[in-house]
Amino acid sequence: MSTETSKNNFEWISTLRGFAALLVFTAHLPIPFPHTVSFALGRAGVALFFLMMGYLAVGARKKRTRKQYLFNRFVRMYPTFWLILIATYIVKILLWNAGFVKHLKDLVLNMTLFNEFLGSDCIIGTSWMMPIQVCFFLLLTVLSAEFFTQEGSRREDILFIAGCAMSLVLSVLRYVTSKPFPTAFGLLILLGLIGIRYQGTGLKGCVKYLCIFAVTFIPSVFLSYKDEALGYIIAYAAGIALFILADKLAVSVNAMNKLGGIGFSFFLAADIPHLLLEKVIDPNASALKLILFIVIKLAASIALAVLLTNFIEKPMLRKAKKLENKL
Repeated sequence: MSTETSKNNFEWISTLRGFAALLVFTAHLPIPFPHTVSFALGRAGVALFFLMMGYLAVGARKKRTRKQYLFNRFVRMYPTFWLILIATYIVKILLWNAGFVKHLKDLVLNMTLFNEFLGSDCIIGTSWMMPIQVCFFLLLTVLSAEFFTQEGSRREDILFIAGCAMSLVLSVLRYVTSKPFPTAFGLLILLGLIGIRYQGTGLKGCVKYLCIFAVTFIPSVFLSYKDEALGYIIAYAAGIALFILADKLAVSVNAMNKLGGIGFSFFLAADIPHLLLEKVIDPNASALKLILFIVIKLAASIALAVLLTNFIEKPMLRKAKKLENKL
């Protein structure tokens, strides 16, 4: 890969990461969008995150042993999340006068990221997709670094088809039992695998995967989500299209690149200024107050994300790199 190509690859991914974070951020603003529109905006951002996650995962995995990769993923996800989680928890407790100890169990369960499987709601709304990311990284940790090479493509195909079968089974179980079996878990893992295949073969090598995914995806969302199926279809189709177009056009938008650099903290910590602003500005009172709410929330979320990224996340990752090299 040439230096110029490598630079372009980094830039379009960075731009896309920033845009995906902005989509998720916009979906959680108090704008009176029709539900399908706000839902599709947020899920399109999530779809982009998982495609990018798969695209970048192979390179990160090949450079590391299993222990190093597992440690690297843990450090990148959990410590900063814990800090933002605790801060969000304290803000909610203080604003809602909910009692610090009363909801301490929810805080502990949220720290695992698997709180919804353990019967506790997400303290940070956007964190619902993170346990799926953890499972995806665990899958790559179990598999060898050579699994996703050209020689391992047949095994990759088998894994993808098994993921499709799992998604269909989960959707059928959800439809038959009316219980919340995690269909989205299977579908988002599949997007991660599509991102992996795209990184190795480009669009040409992904056509088969995209066709199989469509055959799996459409019945799965209709069986699982019924009234929200249209929003899912729009979101995932838009996410995949944006991902491919960003690569083909080698997009690079400086503002989105910068936002992509702080994207993790940006979409996780945005609840904090939102909660505080609600106490002083009613966004439903008038168009002017809604605009003021959005502008202040955006500025505050970016400022908070910059502080978290530059003074906590980056220094911690630098120190963690030294420990990782010793593993």
